[in-house]
Amino acid sequence: MTSLQKSSSIKIPAFDKENYNVWKRKILLFIKATNPLYLGILQNGPFVPQKEIEASTVDGVLIPAHWIAKSPSEFLEPEKEKVALDDYLQLILLDALTLDKAMCGNVIGCSSAKDMWNKIELLCEGSEEVKDNQRQILISQYEAFMAKSGEDLTTMFERFSKLLTELQIHGKYYDRKELNVKFLLTLPEHIEHRITTIREGRNLNNVSLETLYGVLKSYELEFFQKRAIQSGSRGKMANMSGALVAHVPRITQPNEGVQIIQPAQVPSLKIEEVVDDDEKVVL
Repeated sequence: MTSLQKSSSIKIPAFDKENYNVWKRKILLFIKATNPLYLGILQNGPFVPQKEIEASTVDGVLIPAHWIAKSPSEFLEPEKEKVALDDYLQLILLDALTLDKAMCGNVIGCSSAKDMWNKIELLCEGSEEVKDNQRQILISQYEAFMAKSGEDLTTMFERFSKLLTELQIHGKYYDRKELNVKFLLTLPEHIEHRITTIREGRNLNNVSLETLYGVLKSYELEFFQKRAIQSGSRGKMANMSGALVAHVPRITQPNEGVQIIQPAQVPSLKIEEVVDDDEKVVL
C-alpha cells in the first residue's frame, strides 16, 4: 500500500484555528501513522537525491570531492519515490486546510511541506519571541497555582492538568517528583492534612500524578462521607431536642407583661367521712 493510499484510508483532521493545539497534535499523529518518514520531511525538508563529484584540478587548483543535487532525469526509481513523499505530505496539509480558505491561501504558494508547516506554526503560534513570552506566563501561572476556596479535588486536578499540557506544548517540562510535590502543596484545605501521610508512605519519584490524584480522591470521598454522617447525626439530635422543647410550657417573667402559665388547677374535692349514721364530717 502506498503512502497516498494509507492517508486516504483515515480521515484527515480538518484545521481548527480555535483549537489549534489540539489540531496540531491530531495532524502530527495522523502524519506519523500514515508514514513515519513524513515527520522527518516536516522538520528537515524534502529528500534531495545527490551524486558525488570526484576531486579534480582546475587551472592548477585542487577541487576536493563533493556532492551536488541530481537533476530529475538522473533520479533512480527509489529516489523518485522518496522525492514524491513531499508531494504526498503537501496534499495532506492542503486537504486539512480546505475549510479555512484564508489559511489555505497563505500556504498555497509554498514549495515544500516544511515551508507550509513553518508558515502554519508562525501564523498560529507567533514568532519565537512570542512563544517564549507565552511560556514565561505559563511558568508564572504554574508557580502561583493553588486550590481555590471551596474547590473540590477533581476540579483542581483538571485545572492543574490543563496547565501542564499548555506548558508541554510550549516546551516546558517538569520531572515527576517536582510535579507531585507541587500538587501536594496546592491541595484544598479539607484534605491538605494528608500531605505528610502520603509523603512518608510513597516514593514520589515513582508514583504518577494520576495515581496520586486517585489516592487523594479516596481520602476526599472518605472526608465527605464522614461529614455527611456527622451532619445527619446533628440533625437527628436537633429534631429530638425540638420535640422535647415542644412539650415544655413556656414560662415568662412577670415584668414581660404576659400572664404566667401555670399548670391547670385541680379542683378540690370534698371528701365526706362517715362518723356515724346521723353525723357527717366534711373535710
